[in-house]
Amino acid sequence: MTPRFAIAFQPIVDVETGLTLAQEALVRGPAGEGAATVLGAIPLEARYAVDVEIRRVALAEAMRLGLAATGAALTLNIFPGCIGQPECCASRTVAEAEAMGFPTDRLVFEISEMEPVQDPEALARALAALQRRGIRIALDDVGTGHARMPLLLLWRPDGAKIAREVIMGLDQDAARFERVRATLAQLHAFGMAPVVEGIETPGELAALRRLGVRAMQGFLFARPGFRALPVPVVPR
Repeated sequence: MTPRFAIAFQPIVDVETGLTLAQEALVRGPAGEGAATVLGAIPLEARYAVDVEIRRVALAEAMRLGLAATGAALTLNIFPGCIGQPECCASRTVAEAEAMGFPTDRLVFEISEMEPVQDPEALARALAALQRRGIRIALDDVGTGHARMPLLLLWRPDGAKIAREVIMGLDQDAARFERVRATLAQLHAFGMAPVVEGIETPGELAALRRLGVRAMQGFLFARPGFRALPVPVVPR
């Protein structure tokens, strides 16, 4: 049985303009319980069927809340194993977006780091086909889990998200600051737009600004909005 769930949204903000670049759809329990509560209840064999249903509900909720009229993108997480399977693939979600009237050129599929990729070359072909249709691809949590730098070279996503585990406390740790600098340099060299997530302190924001980062996400700007589109506030 498909577990009950709802959707929260957390903005990605341009810290120089204050504009919301995207809203990331996050799964929650029906009363706002965390993602782990929902995902932990899904049997392994059902995870892809639930994954595609979460994306469908997220699209419908984004439309209900008026995201299409804001100009911001919608970021949808997806298991890599889903992308090429007809019953749960990204193309099905694109078709659902078209049917609902959400602009498909403002869809971003963020490849989850929660599972290893069995056939990286096949996934690269599927991602390239999506990109030819104007869909943007991002790799989640670069530097942790299965999201390793060699995959960036193979998949060539449009963007990549640097995890909080990588940037946490970089304003107080010179070695961590340099590691983030090197990661950003690699992403830029590959032509990929970086997003840094998990910013929680003004010090982290200031350090990332010194490194030239503009696209950020974190509690410092806005917590996830349960069935709502939060408006981020950038400290000055």
